[in-house]
Amino acid sequence: MKLFKMTVSVIIFLALLLIPYISNAQNALTKLENAYKNINDARGNFTQTSHIKELNKTQQFRGKFFIKGDKVRWQYTGDFSQTIYLNNKTLIIYDKKRKQAIMSEFSEEKYGQLPLALLSRMANLKKDFEVNEKSETTVILIPKSKMGNIKSIEITIAEGDFPIKSMKLIDMLSNTVKIDFSDVKINTSLKNSLFKFRPNKDDTVLKY
Repeated sequence: MKLFKMTVSVIIFLALLLIPYISNAQNALTKLENAYKNINDARGNFTQTSHIKELNKTQQFRGKFFIKGDKVRWQYTGDFSQTIYLNNKTLIIYDKKRKQAIMSEFSEEKYGQLPLALLSRMANLKKDFEVNEKSETTVILIPKSKMGNIKSIEITIAEGDFPIKSMKLIDMLSNTVKIDFSDVKINTSLKNSLFKFRPNKDDTVLKY
């Protein structure tokens, strides 16, 4: 559950980070406020490395992601056959092997004040985060008020159309989820149907 909550946090925060190239910490917030003006959608591959400190356990997953506005599709490949759909405030986790989908409403109250709330408050990022420049290519965002169990979000900047090389979410227990991005393409006119979950006849859909 810890890994799941942190993964969802990363996915949602990624939707905020469709921004032009960031050269320094102060510029970052200005770019974030204008996020969707330059990039309409993005698609690519990811490698996710999750570490639970208490168990000294590290897991690595790979997959594909698609983002368009407040719609996200986070699709794991390989043995971990889950796909996460986030469409506005509807969250669906589909397990292909189990033929089971869990549908619920994603809200601030559910996991605390997660970055989803910032989608409609782009102008308030300076109010919500302290921004520190760790290096010329690394920006650290620290929530000014409680955002679930998030302690900080570390973003490594890359050159190119999609400016994020990697991002790492650290929680209060020092657990981490690091996402590395590759082969990212922007503005490919992703269809809305890509973000809609369509269950098979033998799938079970549970609503909470």
